Amino acid sequence: MLAAGHRPFAGRLARHPEDLLHLSTAPRILLIRLERIGDVLISVPVLRALRARYPLGQIDLLVSRTNYAVHDAVAPFVTQVLCYQKNVRSALGLLRSIRRARYDVVVDLVDHPSANAQLVIRWSRARAAVGLLHPRSGLYTHAVPVLDRETVHPVERLAQLLLPFGVDPAAEPLDLAYPLSQADIARARETLGPRTRPLRLGVNLSGRLVERYWGRANYVGVIRHVMTAAPRFAISVCGAPRDQSEVLAVAQETGAQAVPPRPSLQEFAAILHEFDLLLTPDTAAVHLAAAFKLPMVALYQPEPGLALWLPYKSPHRAVVDPAGIPAIPLGRVSAALDDLIRERFGVS
Repeated sequence: MLAAGHRPFAGRLARHPEDLLHLSTAPRILLIRLERIGDVLISVPVLRALRARYPLGQIDLLVSRTNYAVHDAVAPFVTQVLCYQKNVRSALGLLRSIRRARYDVVVDLVDHPSANAQLVIRWSRARAAVGLLHPRSGLYTHAVPVLDRETVHPVERLAQLLLPFGVDPAAEPLDLAYPLSQADIARARETLGPRTRPLRLGVNLSGRLVERYWGRANYVGVIRHVMTAAPRFAISVCGAPRDQSEVLAVAQETGAQAVPPRPSLQEFAAILHEFDLLLTPDTAAVHLAAAFKLPMVALYQPEPGLALWLPYKSPHRAVVDPAGIPAIPLGRVSAALDDLIRERFGVS
């Protein structure tokens, strides 16, 4: 489909903040982000800036069942979240709804060609379409240059989409955010129980992919190291529901607390909020924790040509190995934790 509809980009390229769209004070805007939870979390600064620019506008976000769990994170900034279930019936009903909504502009929040996003742009019949300039940008009426993918954080690359709305991304606070209520926090504190030590270290075992699991022996080793080197920290082990048996095994072997699986992203985010320090592989937890400015050590496998999705504007240490996360030596992670603890919490 992409090949059949391909044509060169012939719209306006926005290199500076300028109101090229000339929208009303209450425009109808649809944003598309159909991939992972972390993709939506790093898009929050764009949503927040558009809501501030158009407080009376209808701003909708289209996601998929893969990342619909993040709808609570965007609730303060969007009118509604639409969900594509990835089947024919859902697609047809959704496309009809999108066309009936008569959006003024569709914004593609992905910096590479997406067949689904281009189908929505075509079907919506919106008078304008905005996206990051890539080889399949012919459907866009307005585009922005893609900043260097090897050196620029994806949060800042996405923020360039604000330029044709007349918003200067350099003047916007691009910090991530995740709203939690007092009830959310109270439930998390009840789950974790009273503090037994002055500080809490959370250890998240789960990555989006199996290949991002660091290994039981490594997690057991690093927890034992922190228990000896930094006894101020009570340690809680957590993970996705599918990894609960591994969470229990690591906790049992070390004497750390096993956090029961959380039924929603909102509850998991509230658990992270209660930690003082986090150890996690590269996954959505990195961006949830960054929203709370939670110091963390994050484990990465580099992707050629792409900057690491580091915790944006949040204190961290990134530990990387070209052979993948399972190949990262225990000593490097222990040293990163020691270094970050000294920096953020001093020497006990």
